[in-house]
Amino acid sequence: MKSPSYKKLPPEEIKALAQSRPFQKMLGRLSNKWNVMVIRRLSGRNMRPSELRRDIGDISAKVLTQTLRELESYGMVERTVYPVIPPKVDYSLTELGDSLVVALDALRDWAMDNNAEVEQSIERYRSENSL
Repeated sequence: MKSPSYKKLPPEEIKALAQSRPFQKMLGRLSNKWNVMVIRRLSGRNMRPSELRRDIGDISAKVLTQTLRELESYGMVERTVYPVIPPKVDYSLTELGDSLVVALDALRDWAMDNNAEVEQSIERYRSENSL
């Protein structure tokens, strides 16, 4: 795995970057299930909104539209409008969005490996702390 590019910055720039709290900002931007689900679904393919909605399942058209616009504003999703009648629109990940998929895949792998242990800990905590 290659070293993150920010680690090549001078120490004072790394400190300034850390003080701007980029990790907390990004967590805030991505911390709802719809953003992550849309990014995962678009990984490696273009999809029309109706396809995305069917694939995700439990998402309203309004929430999907808001999510896609939000991800587009972050530079993670690209909207392509085709000049046909009726208009055709599809969405795909940008290079930035593709780079996030790598991190999400690592989180998915961690969750798959550790979910049972976390669930056991929750149950143990509840049984030890219930009245």
